[in-house]
Amino acid sequence: MTLKKENNVIKLSGRVDSGNAKLFEEELIAAVGENTDKVTLDAEELEYISSAGLRVFLKLKKRINGDVNVINVSGEIYDIFEVTGFSSLLNVKKALREFSVDGLEQIGVGGTAKVYRIDEDKIIKVFNKNVILPMIEKEGKMAKAAFVLGVPTAISYDMVKVGDGYGVIYEMLKADDIIHYILKDPENTDKYIDIFADFVKKVHTIEVDSPDFLPVKDTRLMGIKAAMGKGVIPDDVLEKAAEIVESIPDRNTFIHSDCHIGNLMMQSDGELMFIDMASCGKGHPIFDMGSMYLVYNFFGTNGYEFSAKDMLHGFTREQSKHIWDRFIRNYLGTDDEEFIALAQEQIGAVVGSTVILAVLHMPGVFSDEAVVALQKLVTDYYSKGIREICF
Repeated sequence: MTLKKENNVIKLSGRVDSGNAKLFEEELIAAVGENTDKVTLDAEELEYISSAGLRVFLKLKKRINGDVNVINVSGEIYDIFEVTGFSSLLNVKKALREFSVDGLEQIGVGGTAKVYRIDEDKIIKVFNKNVILPMIEKEGKMAKAAFVLGVPTAISYDMVKVGDGYGVIYEMLKADDIIHYILKDPENTDKYIDIFADFVKKVHTIEVDSPDFLPVKDTRLMGIKAAMGKGVIPDDVLEKAAEIVESIPDRNTFIHSDCHIGNLMMQSDGELMFIDMASCGKGHPIFDMGSMYLVYNFFGTNGYEFSAKDMLHGFTREQSKHIWDRFIRNYLGTDDEEFIALAQEQIGAVVGSTVILAVLHMPGVFSDEAVVALQKLVTDYYSKGIREICF
């Protein structure tokens, strides 16, 4: 048995049993040091661990009174942690197997990931390299919590490494996102947009009482306030943005937070399921309306450049405008042009108030022209006076 500390991670190798457990304990305690409340142990090269070795981990946890993370655990070693119950005492994570998407059909795309078909029964969602592992793990947790609430969503059953990034595999029989249904059957575009709008309206009838789902309004306000004084977005714009968001009524409605047609999968039997659940929470439906507005109205019809422009899948500006117009009319259930115009203006103001924060977290995602236009959505609406949300 040997251990080596690199960048605050202690790498374990070889075997730990009753014969060397005492020495292992001494060397591990020395490597951890004092004043530590979290330890990460890399078990990629750990071949075997006995109950004596597991007890060393337990002593370590009690000693630091904090988290002990054991990562890159092989299937055989993981089984030992599982059978002995130590997987509930420590944060144990299996080693991820390597997976290639070469030659697979791409069937979906969003701002943070692309979706590929593996076979008739399975798909894989491959996240962009800048999406960190905790965010991906959060998506799995939130998807399960949403499923319990009654939100139709796909549940992942395996996480893998794909090149320098990560992928999540879902079992989903013959499913495509709504974008691909439109591309394959453009004459029925209206039917698919209506399916999407009806689904979103239904989901927005779900009330959330679980602490797993944070108020979207609160998280957006935290982001705005954190951007104050950074100099990237003028503080006067941020102050107006905060007032706009604060004016939105509080609700316990389930909110997906990235609600667009690329994130709704439809199976061959018509069953619908949301994907991309990492940011879901609760709040006013206007937050979900903003996702469609951003893609198919702001970017799709105005031609501003942004790094995820391939999520439009080649839709023309006319097609994008039609998708947005059809969606908002169906969702609101009206053709009243004055009402629709006000709703669209309010949605745009909320989009501008929150999406501009992307220039801080994802530099270069939007062109300078688009950033200016997003800020204008805020200031133009604010100058007319903040009004009660009309839907």
